Amino acid sequence: MKTSETPLTRFALLAVLAVLLPGCAQLQGLFDPEAEVDEEAVPNEEAPPEPAKGEAEEKRLEVAEIVQLLQRGEMDRARRELDRVLADEPDNRTARNLREQLSDDPRSTLGEDAFQHTVEPGETLARLAREHLGDANRFVILARYNNIERPDRLLAGQQLRIPQDPSGLPRGESDLDDQLMALDPEAAPGDGEDGLRRALEADLAAERYASAREVVDRARQHPGARDEWASWLEPLARDAEIGYWYQRGVEAHSSGEPEDALQAFGEVLAQDPQHAAARQHHDELERQRKEALHAEAIVRYRNQELDAAIALWDEALEVDPEFEAARGYRLRALELQRRLDALGKH
Repeated sequence: MKTSETPLTRFALLAVLAVLLPGCAQLQGLFDPEAEVDEEAVPNEEAPPEPAKGEAEEKRLEVAEIVQLLQRGEMDRARRELDRVLADEPDNRTARNLREQLSDDPRSTLGEDAFQHTVEPGETLARLAREHLGDANRFVILARYNNIERPDRLLAGQQLRIPQDPSGLPRGESDLDDQLMALDPEAAPGDGEDGLRRALEADLAAERYASAREVVDRARQHPGARDEWASWLEPLARDAEIGYWYQRGVEAHSSGEPEDALQAFGEVLAQDPQHAAARQHHDELERQRKEALHAEAIVRYRNQELDAAIALWDEALEVDPEFEAARGYRLRALELQRRLDALGKH
C-alpha cells in the first residue's frame, strides 16, 4: 500500500546515510537522541581560520609612544610596553630608566627632604624634572613622589614637593630627542621650536651649560634658526657659552689647574667684558701667575741663570706690563748680563 511504503522508504534512506556517514553526530542523534555528541567531529563552518603566527599579537609601541601613555597616567599599560621593549632591546637606556621609575620607591630614590614649589603657568612635570632632576623623563618618579595620577594635568597654582638634594641620582642617560619628547609629547622630537626653547631655558635655569650648548647646536640646524628663531636663540646661546666657560673656570680653579681656569675666564670676558665674577677670578689668577713667575725668576737670577730669569720676567710682564718689581729685576739682569759679556770679551 502506498501509505505503508513511505515510512519504510524513509527508514531505508536514513539507514543508507548512517552507513555512509558513520561519524556524523547529527544522524547519530536521530537514531539515539541521548547519545553524546563528539564535538570534534562536528564541523564548525562559522569558526574563523587560525591567524598566522604573530598576526594576533599587538604591535609593539615605541618609547615616544610609551612616554605619551605615562603622561596620560596609563601606568599599567606603559609598564607592559616597556617590558616588551626591554625584551627586544635590553640596552635601551631610556626604556630602562622609565621602567625603573615605575618600580622604585619615590621616597627612597629622591629623598625625604623637599621644598615646596608653586606651579607656574606653562610649567610641566617634565620641565621641572629636567630642571631639578637632570632628566625630563624623570617626570614619572616626580609624579609618583607627589601622588599625581596624570602627569599631563598639572595646574597653575598647584603645590608640589621638589627633592631638596637629588645629587645622589645618577646622571640622566636619556638622549636629547627622548627628553624633548617628554617635554612636548605632541611634537616631533628635536624639531619643534617650543620644545627646543623650553629645553634650553630649563638647562640654563639648572646651570647645565654643556647640555644647553648641545640644544643650541640642535636648534641651529633648523632652517628657521637664523631668521625666525634668532630673536630668542642667540641671546640664550650667548648665555649658554658664558655659563659654560665660567663653570669650567670655577671647576679648573677648584681642581688646582690655574692655567685652564685662566683660559676659561678669559673666554667669558671675551663674550662679556662686564662679567664681574669672571673678572675677579681672572684678575686674581693673573696676579698669582705673575707673582709665581717673578718668584721663579729671582731663583734663576740668584743661580746666575740670567737668560732663564729674563725669559720668566718677560712672561710676567706680558701678564701685567705695569709689574714694577719684574721690570726692575729684569733691568738688573740685563745689566749684569751686559757686564759679564763685556768681561768675556777681554
